[in-house]
Amino acid sequence: MTHVITSLCTRKGDCVEVCPVECIVPGPKGNPDWPLFYIDPDTCIDCGACVPVCPPEAIFPEADVPPEYQEDIAKNREYFTKGPGYWKFDLEKERVR
Repeated sequence: MTHVITSLCTRKGDCVEVCPVECIVPGPKGNPDWPLFYIDPDTCIDCGACVPVCPPEAIFPEADVPPEYQEDIAKNREYFTKGPGYWKFDLEKERVR
């Protein structure tokens, strides 16, 4: 099981700081194809550390993603299979405060 960041994401980035396996990556700021932060489903250990630090409550266990955000499950996976995936980023520059 993995966690999924839904389109409720506001790019605060607190989730990145608490992830023990560093599997949360921002889409490059300003890229309309990848506007959120994303969790690598193959690396996520399902610890849930990211959930309570997400101010807009945008992160869910995959099985609990609300129906209106189900499309975000595939988009999250595609970020790592077809999109930018892991890249060297400056979290402070990628955040929206």
